[in-house]
Amino acid sequence: MNEALLTHVEALAREIGPRGTGTAGEAQAAHYVREQLQKLGLAANEQRFLAVGDMNWFPISAALLALCGTMIYPWAGWTRWLGALLAGLAAPLLWWAIVRADSPLWCLLPRVTSRNVVARVTPTGKTQQRVVVLSHLDSNRCRLTWCAGKAKTIKYGSIATLTAYGLNGLLYLLGAASRSQWPYLASLPGAAYAMATLVVLIVDTRRPYSPGANDNAASVAVNLELATRLAIEPLERTEVWLAFTGAEEVDHRGLKVLLREHTEFREALFIDLEGVGGGDLCYLTQEGLIKHYRPDPRLLKLAEEAAKRRSDLQVGSTEMLVVDEVQTLRRLGYRAICLAGRDPQTDSIPYWHTCEDTLEHVSAVALGRAAEFVWEMLNQIDAAPRGAHTCP
Repeated sequence: MNEALLTHVEALAREIGPRGTGTAGEAQAAHYVREQLQKLGLAANEQRFLAVGDMNWFPISAALLALCGTMIYPWAGWTRWLGALLAGLAAPLLWWAIVRADSPLWCLLPRVTSRNVVARVTPTGKTQQRVVVLSHLDSNRCRLTWCAGKAKTIKYGSIATLTAYGLNGLLYLLGAASRSQWPYLASLPGAAYAMATLVVLIVDTRRPYSPGANDNAASVAVNLELATRLAIEPLERTEVWLAFTGAEEVDHRGLKVLLREHTEFREALFIDLEGVGGGDLCYLTQEGLIKHYRPDPRLLKLAEEAAKRRSDLQVGSTEMLVVDEVQTLRRLGYRAICLAGRDPQTDSIPYWHTCEDTLEHVSAVALGRAAEFVWEMLNQIDAAPRGAHTCP
């Protein structure tokens, strides 16, 4: 079984290769997954949608607003107020991107076509509850900073950027109200910081895409293994949806489309898989860079119980400074938890957003452990007392 899992990772990360959002690689990955599900006799539906082409477009738009404010402010008396408004919007725009993986300017940003692949396995009896197992198809770029071992750099860099943008907005507002020159002069270091940030972000968009063996071909492989098991042995009263989402690495657009088109998921339980091909297998008790979010308490308890019952799998709990689809789910009030691999040396997903995220760094044993643990959780959910997770 473990070797079969590794075969899926090889097909995705080596044969198809990098799978950036909206690229031919992501489309080929969706085709591969759909074929595998159809071989199992499962009806696999593909959802196509538009997503922002690169995660950096969100902070780039914020930096451009900050710089526009700096350039417009000194033109004439009334432009001071316009400059103050534009500069003042930069920090809220960046904050929006950090906590929502989105932007109010979404329609103005470069977009690409991405896709989801979704399959449903009905129970042998009456459906009393639903579980959605998530794994994303796309891989990110080999980032300069947003990568393994640099989570704290990302966190404090984001705080510094928010502070610089917010301070410049206040300075321009003060200068427009007082008609003094010194606020503009005081803002120039912040403007230089915004310019440097913009240059780094643009350079970052030219970086190659990661092979994404661990993040997230490994999780896709585990999800396909669950599909194989469920096709042979469906649960008794739990409907299981296997969702392979696109654009997770950018704006979680695939998940958002999934939630919009499946209103029945409002009461579902979500298990999100992230980088489970190596490191220590953990269920996350806290996530997020600046604004933290926690898993659904009931799912957390289920994970704790499953870890105790299957102590042989050595699944632990941890907190990580990562942003994944659980952020969007919890923000919208859905019940979700993330199962992730953790590299103890970098305190992040192994080889996260690096060019070293290759097949050689994925463990067949780790894949098997992840599949066993999720299978344990699914059976535990299915065996829950009647009405514990009632399906409307």
